[in-house]
Amino acid sequence: MKKIILTIFTFVALVLFTATLKAADESAVMQEKLQKAMQELKTEIRSAVTVDNPGTITGKVQCRRVRHSGDAVVYIEKVGDNKYDAPVEHGIVDQMNLVFIPHVIAVQKGATVDFPNNDLVRHNVFSPPDCCNQFNLGTYDVGASKPVIFDKSCEVPLLCNVHAEMSAFVVVIDNPYFAVTAKDGSYTIDNVPPGAYKMKTWHETLKSEEQEVKVEGGKTVEADFELKKRK
Repeated sequence: MKKIILTIFTFVALVLFTATLKAADESAVMQEKLQKAMQELKTEIRSAVTVDNPGTITGKVQCRRVRHSGDAVVYIEKVGDNKYDAPVEHGIVDQMNLVFIPHVIAVQKGATVDFPNNDLVRHNVFSPPDCCNQFNLGTYDVGASKPVIFDKSCEVPLLCNVHAEMSAFVVVIDNPYFAVTAKDGSYTIDNVPPGAYKMKTWHETLKSEEQEVKVEGGKTVEADFELKKRK
């Protein structure tokens, strides 16, 4: 009897050990995929526009009292009549290791964003009821993907009904002239028609700022911002 009990305990221990190793391997693979997605997935989706003798806007955004200066959006409020064809390219907000990637994606109005589930568990992507672009994709399996068209210019929070800790944002801009800042706050907006413009910023927790800029053909103008906590 003792030998039988010992054999059962040994078998159970082996099963648990194997399961632990498998879980560790899956976690390591998921972390590797997560890091790769963070580097490769685009944070800006826009249509291609032909401009004669365009200029460039560049600068830095300092985000105060937050971990880094990334994930802020800098954009031109209005360029011409703000009527542009919707982007052909789809944006991607992936789900890995209970994280939305990227955390902030800026898209031109009319863009489609795909929401693949490349995690190890099921997810449910939705935006809040009071959002300007309210949707609920329902709970769907690993390997599945669902699209959403963003046809209103606004900020759209992303949440998961299954995992309350998950959050992200889709920021929808009327025209293709915007940028998402890197962690050091740097940004560049290319292919800008010459002219005078009002620039604005967006950040999930910091107050928006704005300033006027004048873009000249073939030249680069700098526009820096300092974002502080909302009162």
